[in-house]
Amino acid sequence: MNSQQAPQIPDIIGLLRRRAKVMVMVAGAIVLGMYWLAMALPNQYSSYATILVEPQAVDEGLVSSGVRASDLKERLGIMTAEILSRPRLSRLIDEFDLYPEESGRLQRSEIIDLMRSHISVEPVLSALEAETRARGEVEFNSFRITFRSNSSVTAAVVSQSIANDFLEANIDDRVNVSQQSLDFMQDSIDDLRTRLSRVEGETKEVKDANVGHLPEDLLSNQDALQTSLGQLREVQRALDLARSDEAFWKNQVITAGAMTGLNDQASPAYRKKMVEAELGMMQARGFTERHPDILQARQELLLLEGRISGVEGEDNPGSYAEQNAKSEQRRSALRVEAAERDAERLTAQAEAARERLAATPAAAARLEALTREYSHLNASFQDFSARRQQASVQADLERKQLGEQFQILEAAFPAPNPSSPNRALILFLGILLGGGVAGALGFVLEATDGSVYDSRALQAATNVPVLASIPSVMLESDFVARRRRAIREVLAAGAVVIFCLVGGGLTYAYVNGISLFPDSVESDLPEAGEDQSRSGDDLIPGAKIAFLEPTSKP
Repeated sequence: MNSQQAPQIPDIIGLLRRRAKVMVMVAGAIVLGMYWLAMALPNQYSSYATILVEPQAVDEGLVSSGVRASDLKERLGIMTAEILSRPRLSRLIDEFDLYPEESGRLQRSEIIDLMRSHISVEPVLSALEAETRARGEVEFNSFRITFRSNSSVTAAVVSQSIANDFLEANIDDRVNVSQQSLDFMQDSIDDLRTRLSRVEGETKEVKDANVGHLPEDLLSNQDALQTSLGQLREVQRALDLARSDEAFWKNQVITAGAMTGLNDQASPAYRKKMVEAELGMMQARGFTERHPDILQARQELLLLEGRISGVEGEDNPGSYAEQNAKSEQRRSALRVEAAERDAERLTAQAEAARERLAATPAAAARLEALTREYSHLNASFQDFSARRQQASVQADLERKQLGEQFQILEAAFPAPNPSSPNRALILFLGILLGGGVAGALGFVLEATDGSVYDSRALQAATNVPVLASIPSVMLESDFVARRRRAIREVLAAGAVVIFCLVGGGLTYAYVNGISLFPDSVESDLPEAGEDQSRSGDDLIPGAKIAFLEPTSKP
């Protein structure tokens, strides 16, 4: 084929005629290789269990849920991370004896990662919800747990076990959250009660230490101060008046003393002498003791003696005016002393009232701070008490499993057909790959071949016109030899194809554990009279989950 010109139909026909054998061999080898590869891949069975998210059974208007109403996708992600953790997957591997072959050559962490790659948790979307997925507005109320294994029964049992773990995890998480909320509320209430008791004790100490200085005593202290000041002013005026009277009567005493003589007829002593003289004269005249004048004289003597005895002890009793002035002076002095005592008492009362008023702001500020703190603590205490009651109801709701719950909507069952590998797709890809490689190889061989096969190629290579071409002349022996060679090649190709087909079938049976001997199959069948039904418990050691019936709500 001339590489300098565009290939034409005769060139392509000649290429196919000359390179068909090599191209068919290469394409066949690739297709058979892909077939063998497809048959060598083990069957993978996918089994899934669908979980429905049921809303709260009790009206939320009556009892609100104690668990945060977060997005289901977020909660599902958290629960998936918890359930697919290494300890839980390791427990499943040991319980169902998973990956026995891989356990001999891989570490446990690698086996767990392998198992995690075989598990998928994804939401179940309706056709309408699938249209809104690109906009991020999708909401779903059910999700699916899928597990892939080389055994359909193992896939069903493990997926059902994981689904049950989701149910238990949801219940445990909700109960734990509600219980932790209840415990937190109780601890907060106890702390607030302690702080309230402390504030009450401090308030009592402040009130005991500031008796009479408290804010409620402010008005009484102000009234007491005003009353004391008013009374003090009145007493001061009375004191001034008493001192003025005392000074006045003191001057009167001095004046009366200066004016009084020894023969002062106004003095009681002089009058007593006169009455005694008159009494002696009346007795001399012969008046009896019962005479009225005698009786009057004696009565006057008694009065004069009493007056004289009142001023006894004085060197000079003085006159009536002097005695009267001295009496008034003494009374004025007594009034002065009384007024001074009252003034001192009222001054002390006013000072005490001022001290109480001065100490009231500090006590009021401390009490106000304690009252404000107590008010805030009491409000928090009341609020937390109400919330604690609500948390108790919510915890009881979750313990009775009346909140949002997960329910097995579709239980896992053994898949009748493997989900992978897609052998038809592998064969199709093998055919495409074989055809492409064979065609490319044919073009490469034709382009690197310098032989001339027709007149057009010869004329193009020499630029000399070709006048005539002689076709190859074959004898009968040549035809027989070509037929024999063709038969040998077909038989060889058939043998290779049959070998690859049989080898692929045997590989498929070996990889997937299919018995090729009927006797061994019959030996596995139950005898007459035995129970013909077999559950997952009979097929998987340690399997304790019935996957043929939906799991009821826990």
